[in-house]
Amino acid sequence: MTAWTEDDLRSKGLTIRANGGVKPAADVVRVDIPLPPSVNMAWQNVPGKGRVRSPEYRRWHKLAYDELMLQKPGRVVGKFAAVIDLGRVNRRCDADNRCKPILDLLKGDVVEDDSLCERVSIGWSDLVPSGRVVVTVRSVA
Repeated sequence: MTAWTEDDLRSKGLTIRANGGVKPAADVVRVDIPLPPSVNMAWQNVPGKGRVRSPEYRRWHKLAYDELMLQKPGRVVGKFAAVIDLGRVNRRCDADNRCKPILDLLKGDVVEDDSLCERVSIGWSDLVPSGRVVVTVRSVA
């Protein structure tokens, strides 16, 4: 029988994630993160570099990723559907412009890849605190 100690895994050239290893597969994962900037504000053109993340988007991504990791979410493997509930804000903005940053954030930790999203539902909710987002991801195996 093969041992599964950290030393045995490393000797085989495998890496161990800092958060404690492989997450077990889950049918449903629910996370609470800050509201991302609009896609319209997420990217900027930089001469010589092309399209890059804006400072606002980079700040949000770091904060949201740190909060996501503190929640130690499960992982949905394969195709998935997402329900994204946005906490209302006082300014006029489009809910659909918040979808891409959220799915990109989940990629690699909650879902394998956002290209595996079969369906997404997004909208404003009075049940979610202002400036927050609750994302429920379900397997559609």
